[in-house]
Amino acid sequence: MIAKLKQHLLNILGRGDPAHPYIVHAHRLRRAVLRTDRRLRSDYFYKTTNPKLHIGGGWQLLEGWLNIDVDLIPGVMRMNATRRFPFADETFQYVYSEHMIEHVPYKKGAYMLQECYRVMRRGGVIRVITPDLSAILGLHSRERSAEQERYLHWFCQTFVPERAPSSASAINAMFRLWGHQFIYDDQTLADAMRFAGFNSVIRCPISHSGHPDLQNLANEQRYPEGLLDFESVTLEGIK
Repeated sequence: MIAKLKQHLLNILGRGDPAHPYIVHAHRLRRAVLRTDRRLRSDYFYKTTNPKLHIGGGWQLLEGWLNIDVDLIPGVMRMNATRRFPFADETFQYVYSEHMIEHVPYKKGAYMLQECYRVMRRGGVIRVITPDLSAILGLHSRERSAEQERYLHWFCQTFVPERAPSSASAINAMFRLWGHQFIYDDQTLADAMRFAGFNSVIRCPISHSGHPDLQNLANEQRYPEGLLDFESVTLEGIK
């Protein structure tokens, strides 16, 4: 019976638009039948003594980390980070999330941070990267720096090419494109992390950390050199 169901699912998955609701449902059902997410989780914990959780990285998988995402991605455990995490208290030494928290409303982001705190070990470190509201709003200044001009020109040419480069276009795009729900500045994000329980919250350059496991994790290749750092705020906190 299971073999026939597996073959039926494979037949469905081999046809049609992969984003079609029926295809998505078939992928989910197939993963449930094969217990894919449970296997990914158990295999990861079997192989590591230094558990590290990577939240919402999409197709950007990190070696040595348990990669989780809400989307169906091969090799990635499917998990909704705005709900209770399926992990015991004090499981992970490190938690990392890059440009994900802005995709959920503030209250859900705050809950995610609380869950991160719960599943982290004492002395564990969380690292969160997200667009920086101060940097984005700073583009609307009458006198912009060379770095601001470089970012503005590239951003508009890349994401809003139908209009001439302008700060208004860039700011609106940051709030309206990609499903963004809440854009943080460093103070707002730091307050949310402290409310979740983290202490010693500090800002870091995007690829540098006092913890070797958290260095050079950002997907900077998708932006010209230096621009992802300009756009982002990177905070670390300790449990």
